[in-house]
Amino acid sequence: MTAAADLLNAINELRAHAAQFIDESFRVTMEGQALDDAAKAIIRRITDQASQLGVDTPSLLISGGSVDAAELVDSTYDGEPWRLILGKTKLAKTLRARDNETTLLFFSVDGFNQWLARTDPFLYPSGNEPDLAEPTTIRVLGLQSGFGGQILWVLPLWEEASEVADVALPDTSAIHGLIHTNSVKALRVCPSAFALTWGNLSTGEATPLVQLSTRVLAACLVQELRRVDDRYEVTLRGTKRISLPLLEGEWAETPELLSRLIEAVRWVYEERSETRLRLIMDRLSIDIQQGQSLLHGLDSYLTAALQQARDSYGFVILERKDAYHKEVRELMKDMRSQADLYAAKVRDLVGSLTRDVLGILVFIGFSFIGKFDQTKLHELLTSAELALLVKVLAAYLVLSCILQLASHLRDASLAYQESEAWLDVLQHYSSQAEKRDRFMEPIAKRRLTLFWAMVITGGLYSLLALVTWNLPFVAELLLAQ
Repeated sequence: MTAAADLLNAINELRAHAAQFIDESFRVTMEGQALDDAAKAIIRRITDQASQLGVDTPSLLISGGSVDAAELVDSTYDGEPWRLILGKTKLAKTLRARDNETTLLFFSVDGFNQWLARTDPFLYPSGNEPDLAEPTTIRVLGLQSGFGGQILWVLPLWEEASEVADVALPDTSAIHGLIHTNSVKALRVCPSAFALTWGNLSTGEATPLVQLSTRVLAACLVQELRRVDDRYEVTLRGTKRISLPLLEGEWAETPELLSRLIEAVRWVYEERSETRLRLIMDRLSIDIQQGQSLLHGLDSYLTAALQQARDSYGFVILERKDAYHKEVRELMKDMRSQADLYAAKVRDLVGSLTRDVLGILVFIGFSFIGKFDQTKLHELLTSAELALLVKVLAAYLVLSCILQLASHLRDASLAYQESEAWLDVLQHYSSQAEKRDRFMEPIAKRRLTLFWAMVITGGLYSLLALVTWNLPFVAELLLAQ
């Protein structure tokens, strides 16, 4: 801790000699107009302490050229413009509060707030920007007290996090399952990355992050989020459909609004999210006036909308339950009719095969065999008339097989497609999983049975047609035994 503290103190001392101090996510840049002996001594001290600590050695540029800090021992570079660039990654890791976290370091509260002002909480991180959706701790020199949520912690340099409240917030996939995003760039709404649930949030140090947090949580309570240029607009589809800006002008988001937003988001996404969100939207779409921003409207009307939604939820669920059971009964009726259809087709195939086999036997047995003269049986079997007859019968069997299989396959396919289409139209209360488990899978077994029956029937018809086509040869073969 002492070595890191000495390095940080030296950086702060050099800051007093710099005309410009740029504090970024993973590096800090200091620039001066004229190098003097005091600045030289501090730069050498920073370089030595960085080497001892095992962190990134700073890069020194004087008049645009790279210079080794060890060369700063005489008056060679006096009065020349200089720049010092120090990577903060390894230094920040010495201050990490959790294993497997990304640790950021800022040398002032102003630098931290300026970085937040450049952060868009709805865009995926690009370049070297950190991903706040992963566990992240931000150490800020000069911060009086820590604050944060479950994932994001903002702490003074040497302070540990206080007791972190366990607040269950929905993940990104649950949010995007309800809201539609519309932007040239991919948008992400991740409340757990920005939600602040512990620490003193009423201080001016926490205000910029409170503002980002309220915007992200407010976006969880809309049906559509759009990015137009650098502004965000939202759409509420409740009793009325209204479109309004997410934030308009200067608006001081408060910790109290943030707390109410966290409560509302937790309740909406706890269960039956679509229904709960619709209940809140019904009231907000009436109360929020055209021209207001969403955050201004939520500050005024969210409490009443959430209370009304909670009061109405029980009655809505009872109505949905009755409608759900009615819908399931209709689906089961449709499933039974589909099952009967496939069973009937299997029976038709078996009946047709049996009929054709019996018809062939009766036709040959009663019409010809009884009239055959046993002394001329060989002559009859080799006759052209019998050969023509059996070929006609074989052709009939092939034609019968093709027509039956084609008609059954086409009928079954059309019936299945129609059922799928009607399921999508009529399915309002049951889930896709219920549709799959209660309807599609049982019908799939019936379809498989029908297809196997068609394959077996086609094979038997082919065998029967082959035997009929070669009936004289088969008869002679049997008689020879």
